[in-house]
Amino acid sequence: MAMKKCPVCGVSVKVENLERHVHDQHPRTHVEPEQILTNEERLKVRRTGPASRPMMTRRGKMIAVAVAVILVLVIVAVVFRPNVGLGVGQVAPDFTATTSDGGTVRLSSMRGLPVFLEFMDIDCPHCINEAGVLAGLHATYSGRVTFLSVDVDFASLPPPDDASRINAFRIQHNNTWTFALPNTLTTETYGVTGTPTMYVLDRNSVVSAAFFGETSASVLAGAFDRVLQA
Repeated sequence: MAMKKCPVCGVSVKVENLERHVHDQHPRTHVEPEQILTNEERLKVRRTGPASRPMMTRRGKMIAVAVAVILVLVIVAVVFRPNVGLGVGQVAPDFTATTSDGGTVRLSSMRGLPVFLEFMDIDCPHCINEAGVLAGLHATYSGRVTFLSVDVDFASLPPPDDASRINAFRIQHNNTWTFALPNTLTTETYGVTGTPTMYVLDRNSVVSAAFFGETSASVLAGAFDRVLQA
């Protein structure tokens, strides 16, 4: 079976596994079915499915039941896991990261002004769409809200999201604020599972609003105005 790139993170996945990959890896990102597989590809997947299944022994059935129970428990644990992403009212964990211009940035050093913190991937189509929205907001709120974008490089395929690629992205989309290079520890600490993941922090790094997926300028501007008035 052929390979096809995930429309969210760009990872190459077998066509027959692509719908499951999008559902499992990007549960918070809305993707139209046509963006995942064409009708022709979906028909091919169905035609190439197994024609028959071998009979299962009693022991095999018992193992299958045990595995099913474990999977249910895992799913429940994932769905109700409290540390996937941050919630409103939580203090954003401090971190230090290398920036695309060769410097370093520390979140705690930004206290005193509200912070817009974005976790993104330069190969993510939704992040590309959001880049233009954020450029307009930065032009309006720069000086009152500090912007910081952290690349997560979920695609994990060559070429990597290095400084040169990130800076090219910034220039192309007129994103003139600070961008940090991929940092696995920071991504895991924040429980980032999809991009873009965005937080509006108050002057003390407390989460005032959280957004997952593409978000309109008006919604983000409303969050900025609220935190500035607080």
